[in-house]
Amino acid sequence: MKMLKTKVYIHRKIPYAFNWNEYNHSQKFSQLFGNHQEIKRMSAYLEKIHHGDIPNYLFNEVNSPRVSQFKVKGIRHAFLSSFSKKLIRQGAISYLDSNSKLPLYVQKVYNTYRKNGITRVPGHEPVLKNILIKDTNSIAIEVPIWKKFGEYFITGHIDLIQIVNDTVKVVDYKPEGNFIVSLPQVASYGLIIKSILNLSKITCVSFNKKEGWEFNPEILNTKVRAFLELHRINERPWEKFIENL
Repeated sequence: MKMLKTKVYIHRKIPYAFNWNEYNHSQKFSQLFGNHQEIKRMSAYLEKIHHGDIPNYLFNEVNSPRVSQFKVKGIRHAFLSSFSKKLIRQGAISYLDSNSKLPLYVQKVYNTYRKNGITRVPGHEPVLKNILIKDTNSIAIEVPIWKKFGEYFITGHIDLIQIVNDTVKVVDYKPEGNFIVSLPQVASYGLIIKSILNLSKITCVSFNKKEGWEFNPEILNTKVRAFLELHRINERPWEKFIENL
């Protein structure tokens, strides 16, 4: 097993174990990735994180906005379910079933826990770390991001970053499901890291052990925004940060 580069951050008293599979990352140079400069920029970014070169004070400010706060609120579950099915029918969201790669990785972790007599549900770290070690497209987990918008900084932690052919994938593990509720969070991660690293192609993925959903983060500024406006949902705090990215 190739060694991972690791750095544990404590942000607002919560540990985030950043891990970087540098071997997987370096292998992308010899594969069909369209722009090697993007890999280099990401490598430099992850190297800084590994060395602790991030503004920790921003992540620990109690009143600073966090990407994880971006949720769809105020709409009944039936309307959200109908909307998500419509997006899948239209091809705006690709549905991943239980036999897809990411759900299968989660199922294997659950099976390992059962075989070893562990009764608790596996958390984010064992699931994400297993994927990072075993999946050759996976580059890093628990990746801190931060960006200034006007007078504000916004911060967050991306669960998993993958590189598949010429596309960067921002991946979020949502064991509770309800991906449409958390879509603003995951899409914002994608738009922010795209802006930070000047990436040309990026998609977002939410997944759990049963299923997953893949989408272009721009959907947040188009179809999702139109849907929320239709339902008179004016609480859309992410828009002041990401609508111009």
